[in-house]
Amino acid sequence: MDEPVRTLQWKALSGEERYRVVEMARKGEMPIGELCRTFGVSRQTLYRAMEAADRASAVALEPKRRGRKPKAASEVQKSELEASNAGLQKELEHWKTKYQVARTMLDLERKLDRGEPLPGEKGKKRKQRKKSQAQKGGPSRG
Repeated sequence: MDEPVRTLQWKALSGEERYRVVEMARKGEMPIGELCRTFGVSRQTLYRAMEAADRASAVALEPKRRGRKPKAASEVQKSELEASNAGLQKELEHWKTKYQVARTMLDLERKLDRGEPLPGEKGKKRKQRKKSQAQKGGPSRG
């Protein structure tokens, strides 16, 4: 009694298994028609696989440059963007500090205009300083 031929699905085969099927076809170990039936694949697909294996082997045997591979363009761009970002963060901190100093100066100037004592200053000293500035002809705020 003849056993039915077991079919394996081409789609379920790994790359290495497909390569073995291609090698069987090349060496003539099995007729191509029988291979196609056994693995549930069309002749066209099997021939395409053979061509793909040829192209891949040719690429694998191409001479390669010695040394490290050059960085990919995306890696170069990434490092440039990271450096730029770091510079912008530093500049942002610089401007934040300048803004805080300017805001503090404005707050102090407003307090002076309203006649309020400055932080760390008592009310009497403030009035005395204002009088001395007026007598010297210095800038008057009020």
